[in-house]
Amino acid sequence: MSAVNPHEPAGQDPVAHEQAEGRDTTAQRRLSFTSPPALITAVLLSAILLLASLWGWWAVGPEVRSQITWLQGGTLLFFVFVMIAIMLSVGYSRVWADEEGVTVRNGPMVKRYAMDQVAGLRMRSGDAWAYLLVKTDEGVQRRAMLAVQQLEGAAGRRKLRSLRDWLKANGATSKGVEYED
Repeated sequence: MSAVNPHEPAGQDPVAHEQAEGRDTTAQRRLSFTSPPALITAVLLSAILLLASLWGWWAVGPEVRSQITWLQGGTLLFFVFVMIAIMLSVGYSRVWADEEGVTVRNGPMVKRYAMDQVAGLRMRSGDAWAYLLVKTDEGVQRRAMLAVQQLEGAAGRRKLRSLRDWLKANGATSKGVEYED
């Protein structure tokens, strides 16, 4: 779990600085989370795919390699790199919460939600990752947050609690919202 405050100089204690100025320090201005297990898995699988591709190229032998055109080899290489890019983008999934709202990056998709759109968070015992509960015209919809995963155990629950407390302190509410399972 990491909390980031881009407005404070490195090396200074921002909480002590704000307390000295008499400001409320109960809510951080910005939260940022990633999932170490997802990142480690993505990096390892990408390395395995790359090594397997190189081994496969070597294993076909020089006779077969000489029959492959540059276009064919380039196409294979392109798809290997696309698969690696997709795995790494999922591994680098992230959640940011700041004064403008909550931003969720799951793989290559980035979604931004204003604070008045957020109804809460949910991660049940059988869920693989946490969900952001978003208010829509049709009711509340769940939006996956791959950056907070059940696999992380206590660290994932701490992230969820921290984000839930931050949302509550910054105006997110579920008042007047009906949940459907």
